[in-house]
Amino acid sequence: MRLMNSVLGFVLRKLGLLVALVLVLFLGYLLIQAVVPSVREAVANRDRLEEVAAERAALEEDLVQLRRAAAEEQSEALASLEGRIDAEIADLRQGVGDKRAELERLRDSRDESCGLRARLIDLVTPGNACESYEKVVETTQQALDTIEASLSQAEDNAAVLRDPDLTSRQKLESLGAGGPSPLERQIDTTESELRQKQAEEESLEEAQTSGAGWVVDQWARSWQWLAAIAVLVLVLPVLMRIVGYFLLMPIVSLVHKPIHLAAGSEQTSADLRTGTAQRTLPIRLESGEVLSARSEHVRPVQGKVVGRLLYDWTSPFISFAAGLYGLTRVVGDERSTSATLATPDDPNSYLMRIDFTDHPGVVMHPRHVVGVIGTPELQTRWRWGVQSLASWQVRYILFSGTGSLIVQGNGDVVATVPEGSPTRMEQNLVMGFDSRLRVGVHRTEVFWPYLWRRTPLVDDEFTGEHPFFWQKSTADGPSNPIAKAFDAFFSGLGKLLGF
Repeated sequence: MRLMNSVLGFVLRKLGLLVALVLVLFLGYLLIQAVVPSVREAVANRDRLEEVAAERAALEEDLVQLRRAAAEEQSEALASLEGRIDAEIADLRQGVGDKRAELERLRDSRDESCGLRARLIDLVTPGNACESYEKVVETTQQALDTIEASLSQAEDNAAVLRDPDLTSRQKLESLGAGGPSPLERQIDTTESELRQKQAEEESLEEAQTSGAGWVVDQWARSWQWLAAIAVLVLVLPVLMRIVGYFLLMPIVSLVHKPIHLAAGSEQTSADLRTGTAQRTLPIRLESGEVLSARSEHVRPVQGKVVGRLLYDWTSPFISFAAGLYGLTRVVGDERSTSATLATPDDPNSYLMRIDFTDHPGVVMHPRHVVGVIGTPELQTRWRWGVQSLASWQVRYILFSGTGSLIVQGNGDVVATVPEGSPTRMEQNLVMGFDSRLRVGVHRTEVFWPYLWRRTPLVDDEFTGEHPFFWQKSTADGPSNPIAKAFDAFFSGLGKLLGF
């Protein structure tokens, strides 16, 4: 039941974080609109631009449909008109033929009826038959001329209809049937509205080129990507932790080879002893012994005190990165010489003294070193391979020879000897180890605490008869998000180089 509650709580926390992130972005956007009127106006302009663009697209679609309908109407009108004209031409040609035949017949009848005999009869009798025939012939000729003129006009109209260089509307106008139809008047109205919408759209687009408009436009284009990135930021770390636990670390545990930094340099006379961890650590120096300690850790002193800029001028960068600069040096003499070391700003810190003789090297993260007694040598060892990728450390810093280290840990400082059986320890709690140990890596066995970021993925695994040193807890880092990011970056870089 507790497992189900934990899983459900984890899921709900992630969902709550996502909802909170979306709400914060939305409220920030509303706040910007309320505080900056130009942004609010730009938002309104963008909304109006979208409306105008939609209206313009609708008008263009209507205009296409109207033009298509008008074209069909004009095609139908032309087809109908062409049929009527062709029928008219056929009728007129038939009429011309009939009138010409009739005219020939009338002329023949006139010639027969208006000879010399007929003219003499007309002189002595009332009336004039020849004049009547002449009038009939003249009237028939006029009718023939009229029909021929109509035929010529009809043929001209037919030629206009068949002219490929003219549009349908031009053909109708040439034939006297080109007056605007209702569809054409609707097309003109739609074109006028379309020009007005295009002008308004251009004006709104120009307004979007302003600073506020650009911001609004970028937000409209990118908010979906930002939301996707926010989801990815929330989900990807969980997926990466799952992949690292179930896929990567089992492979690393199988193929890696434990490191043995003291291989080839071990001496039978080497000796290492540790004291008890104390909040305040008194140091007594024999004649000629030298204590080099961070100045802020040195409390009451009996004896000669001098300053030193760096602990080891042959390793200036390591000395500086370790905080071993601006040191207080206490030199022992024949009289009683002593100093007391204590952490100035962390009441939860503990100090431990580590004494070693003819030692091949004590590996210690320099940030834990508070002071050095004697002059042990600073050395470095580089190791590359799968283990270095898993532990994210390629360089190890050793204090070798004869001397003493004063180290500082949070909560407590403990020296643990594996005693032949491999011993695992959370990597972030390890302060250092005896270089005679074999050091490997292993996946943590507790999945859910690891998924909830309570424990790290990688545990250091120590094998041998010598001690490794660890602290009870780690100090809290900065609370500011930006400071946390910088601290994480530089801490990772320092760990890679052994600091």
